[in-house]
Amino acid sequence: MMAWVAANGGVRAIGGGGEATVRTVDWEDRESGPELVRPVEDRVTGSLSELRVPVETATLTDASGRRYGLAEPVALDRGEFLLDCRLAVGASAGPDAHREPEMELYCRFDGPAFVRRVGDQIVVSLGEERPVTLGFREHCEDPATITVPPTPAGVADAISHLSAALRTTGPARSHPSMRDHPPVVEVGDERSIPDAVEASTPETGIELQVPESLEYLFVGAPLAYYLGATVTVGPESTPKLVAPSADVECRFRELPTFQHGVARLLRQVFFYDTLVRDLDGESPACRDALLDRFDLDPATVRSLTPAERLARYFCVTEPDFEEFLPEWHFSTYAAPELDNVGSLPYLLDALSLIYLPESSELRGTELLERTLDDFYRSGSHASRRSVASVDRVDPELRAGRIHAWLAGGAPIDAFKTSPRAYENRRRYQDRRGTPLSVTVVLNDEEMYDEHAAVADIYEARAADLPLSVDIQEHLTSTELAEVFASPNDFVHYIGHCDADGLECPDGRFTASSLDSCETRTFFLNACGSYHEGLELIERGSVGGAVTLTKVLDRQAAKVGTAFARLLVHGFGLEPAMQLSRRRIMMGKDYAVVGDGTYTLAPTPDSPVVGFLEREDGTFHLSCEGLTGRRIGDCFQPAFAEESAYHGMSTETVLDRSELIDVLSERPLPIIYDNEFHWSDDLAAELAAGD
Repeated sequence: MMAWVAANGGVRAIGGGGEATVRTVDWEDRESGPELVRPVEDRVTGSLSELRVPVETATLTDASGRRYGLAEPVALDRGEFLLDCRLAVGASAGPDAHREPEMELYCRFDGPAFVRRVGDQIVVSLGEERPVTLGFREHCEDPATITVPPTPAGVADAISHLSAALRTTGPARSHPSMRDHPPVVEVGDERSIPDAVEASTPETGIELQVPESLEYLFVGAPLAYYLGATVTVGPESTPKLVAPSADVECRFRELPTFQHGVARLLRQVFFYDTLVRDLDGESPACRDALLDRFDLDPATVRSLTPAERLARYFCVTEPDFEEFLPEWHFSTYAAPELDNVGSLPYLLDALSLIYLPESSELRGTELLERTLDDFYRSGSHASRRSVASVDRVDPELRAGRIHAWLAGGAPIDAFKTSPRAYENRRRYQDRRGTPLSVTVVLNDEEMYDEHAAVADIYEARAADLPLSVDIQEHLTSTELAEVFASPNDFVHYIGHCDADGLECPDGRFTASSLDSCETRTFFLNACGSYHEGLELIERGSVGGAVTLTKVLDRQAAKVGTAFARLLVHGFGLEPAMQLSRRRIMMGKDYAVVGDGTYTLAPTPDSPVVGFLEREDGTFHLSCEGLTGRRIGDCFQPAFAEESAYHGMSTETVLDRSELIDVLSERPLPIIYDNEFHWSDDLAAELAAGD
């Protein structure tokens, strides 16, 4: 889906594959303007005197269909005109990039006007402020499907072809705009690889050799994908990475140590790529110092073949290089089963590390639950309700800020995902639309305060982001079923849940009663809603937030309001839940199911979280980008002009007045004294004195 933001002298369109900005002069929002009769995903109307559009190609037509050449400046008389532009989305990666994402812009305006090309921009000058309508449409091709036999050799063949998604084999592949979605994988009786996939699969001269085992294939897939390596299986027990043309042979230890060797090498190669790549407008503050420390000459390294570049990275002599590696964004713990092979392209699309699932059982807290029973989100009849039991497990977590669990049991500190969640994500790619539709459902009058608070949050955000909010109360089971079965981007349910389903005035609603769920994401803020959330995923949702057991009313309200605000400010489901849980003591009773990296509201910049500490009368503020999908990109800290790589934090020391100014600039989640705050609220507290 797409959305737009009007700010800083331009209109920025944000889509799933990148963003583009139309620069404007004298922009003001308008409720109505020239009619745009074109199929678009989002549109915005305003008045302006001039706009500048960065284009790859552009055509200009009038109401009769006459086309104007733009090789020379064009003076237009009165009439209706349409500018149709094809925009390149993402960073420029130089000559080694072979495919670009695309976005279309339609600009409808009335003459007179003067239109000219200035470099790679089309400039439309109206001479005075007049209304225009801008429409955006993203060009996203559905990934191809490959079919392989249900054998380790077949899976190896599939992984070898997933790197067809790389738009370049140069260092720029480290930027997310340079990686398409990998081909979809199906397991079948006969091998079928589309010609386009065969042609796009890079020949890098790099090969990953592993034992004939799904365990090794799952773990090695991210490294093979990123390097564009051919994967082969054989009888040898020692896995190794070879590139004969560059005299490379890297032997790994056997499992389980193999997991750590693969993760370490991928993180190393990926980071060096980010340092040496050449992308327009990118200048992280730390890059020059790191290049000197690792003795990497960017121009020289960029001129090497993929195999030669890998060999050069092995020659880095910095003994403590691991301490400089950015924190990895995302890891998945996947059961190595044929049923999960189809999830590999989606995990690699997010560049997730893959580990084998290991966990221990969690013991119950029966005494604590009984002590708090009177306060749980179960209404006045708590003792008569039973919450569906959940088999919780404590996963052995490895590298990564965000963790996914593609295995049995309900994990803590990780989101529970499934192959169906990723299939649903792909299905919604073709069903984008704006404004975002949010439905808030209150099915218990005692929770009215939370209901009003989250409704206010969504409605306030609607002033900045195209978003429609529908408030519903006391829905029957049939009415609630209609909500989930209708196209919705997000449903926030506030009420009760027991072993029989979500409570309604006339009984219970169960997700299993739906033929299909057309709601993309959800929050079931009710006791023990985990199983209902999983069923919504199986019926069609991409992801959502749930509870694992009984939850306290007051704590549920705190989590619900924080989650709502984070979600509409661009945080993914799991990052939003990670931060929301900090507001309460029993935070591990909340979880995310489905694809926890999914983002409801696209934003022009990566979501950022701040960590604040007070020391000797000054404040130490560090910022980190918190995302499951933008590894390799840079983020903009709240207090600095220079950007930083995702996975790194930036820090500054401020006095009280400087800190208040920074925190007041824009909404930002802040962790202070180990508690969650919003920056504007914290600024007000600090201004009043603490």
